[in-house]
Parts: sequence; C-alpha cells; structure tokens
Amino acid sequence: MKGTPTMLNAPLVATSVVDGRWCSPYLPEQTLGGYLAHVEASQPPLRAALDFEREGTDSALAALVATTTEFDTDATGRGDSYRRAQRDASVRWSGARQLLHLCGATDAEPGTVILDVLGGDGTLARALRQQDPASAARLSLLTGDISGEMVAQALAHGLPAVRQAADFLFLRDGSVDATLLAYGTHHISPAERPTAVREALRVTRPQGRVVLHDFDEASPMARFFGRVVHHHSTAGHDYPHFSREELHELFAAAGSPVEVLDVYDPLVVRADTEAEARQRMCDYVADMYGISTLFDRLGPADSWRLLEECFDHEDYLARLPHRPEGMSSPVVHRADGRFVAEVPRVAIVAVADKAV
Repeated sequence: MKGTPTMLNAPLVATSVVDGRWCSPYLPEQTLGGYLAHVEASQPPLRAALDFEREGTDSALAALVATTTEFDTDATGRGDSYRRAQRDASVRWSGARQLLHLCGATDAEPGTVILDVLGGDGTLARALRQQDPASAARLSLLTGDISGEMVAQALAHGLPAVRQAADFLFLRDGSVDATLLAYGTHHISPAERPTAVREALRVTRPQGRVVLHDFDEASPMARFFGRVVHHHSTAGHDYPHFSREELHELFAAAGSPVEVLDVYDPLVVRADTEAEARQRMCDYVADMYGISTLFDRLGPADSWRLLEECFDHEDYLARLPHRPEGMSSPVVHRADGRFVAEVPRVAIVAVADKAV
C-alpha cells in the first residue's frame, strides 16, 4: 500500500485497521510498524515469513502488549540477571546441541529455518554461532519470545527474532522447517499447551519436525524449581512441569504421532581452578534462576552443597526406561587441562514429525 513500505508482503486491508495495528506498541520503544521496517531491511526472509493478518491478530497483539513477564527486568523477576547468566551461551550447549540435532540441524540443507519459540534473547542462536559455525552458516535459528525486552536484546545481537506468544505465532503456515519449544516450556499454562502444540505444527512445513523439551514433574530439576526457586526468587516459580503422559496426550490430540526421549542436558562451566569452577557454577545458577540473595547468604561452600543435594539424579535415573549417559550428581572434573563444573539435568523431549 502507498505510504506503508513495511507491508510489502502483506495483503491489502482497510487503511484504518492498518494504521491502528502498525502504530501499536510492540517492543520497548518500538511500534509494530517500526519492528517490521527493521526486519524488512535487515532480515528479508523473516519479513516474508511473518503474518500479522491472521484472524485474531489484534487480540493476540493486545494481550502481548499487556503482558509483563518475569524476564523483562529484575524489577519484574529475573530478566536482567537471566540475561547476565546467558552471556555465556555455552553453559547449556551440551543439551542444546542434542535438541538442535533432533530438529535436523546437523544435516540441514542451506536455508533451513528452525523456530526457537521460547528463545529468550537468542541464547541458542548465539551458542550455535559460537560452537558450531558450520551449521550456523547453513541454517537460520529464528528466536521467538513473549518478552519484549528479550526480543529487543536478540535483535540487538543481530539475530532474526519475533515477539509472540507460544499459543499465537505471528508466522505463516508451513513457514519453518522445524519448531523447538524448550527451556521454559513449563511457563506455558496447561490450558494453553494444546494450542501451543497445534501452533507449532501449523507453522512447521509438512514432514518437518516439532521438538518439545521440558523437565518431568518428578525430576530433580522440577523439585529444584518448586523447593528452591519458588521460595527464594522475586517472581516465584509456580509453574507445573510436564509428564510423559501429558506429552503423548498433547500430540495425540493434535493428530501427530510422537516419541518421548530422555535427554541428558547438563549445566557446564569451565575455569582454571577447582574452586573457581564451583564458584562460577554457583554464580551462574544464582543469576539464571534469580536466587542470588539465597546464595549470597549461604556462601560458596553451602551453595555448592545445595546443588549437590538438589541435583542428585541417582534415584530418578534408576526409574527411567532408558538411562542416558552422563553424570548422576554435581561434580568438578578435569578436561583439556581445565576444571569443569557439571550439574546434571535430565529432560523429557517429545519429537514429532508433521504429516504430509
């Protein structure tokens, strides 16, 4: 439409509707029109995949703008400290690498697009660039998130990113090759999870793949959230995690066969001394989960002992149908001449191929 260069890929609609939608707030200090102009200039493939004309878009945008999340700033929860922790994008790379492999990243054809629905400030995309530049050169990892602050940070890193809720994605049907929901999927309320799964399948091309990652409700990670994070972080953490049964039911209801796997997904930091490795891990966990006040009060030795107590996986691993390889409790070990602090986590991961 004349005078609206950000709409080059959009169908014609009434000017009054366009003006209202395109002038609405979208990111911190940026309207939806400003965001679209930015991605059209810097990320043309993303602009072509975006769809802000679907029925329900205006309601979804209004709900998005009205949402304040714990990941916006530390004033609303743990946004600033979370982003500080994620400056080292390698800490979760071991598990992230496996998730990206399940999405098809390892053998991706040039131009492959993977949507990271809960991508925050682009942690996985940055880790991919740093740890596997060959794969990063072949594919585009599109970061999505409900937090405007997170998406603004991802864009500032030069990453393709879109602000959207998991249950209403601003992308065209079949516009991505794979969709990943990971690292925060439990923040999607149980009532919204069926819609989120259907949306992930909708935007994935036929024969593409949807991968959903979380921690079993009975896992040490879920207990750590419930017993430690919920009681000692500013925003709390009253979010129900998933179960194998729920994953099977969600994808069955969406008409897609699914396989549920157990994936070793540790936190890993490296340092020059054993003490520094433990301290770096404690600092990471404190920032990542917004519990710095607790760890400051405990001190280094007791903070590490708390991690040993909370992340003892031996009983949990013994109950799994297929035990993944990895540590069963927090340890510091030597590797490549450095000290490595490793805190085990084991996730449940649903893998579904979209039908033709």
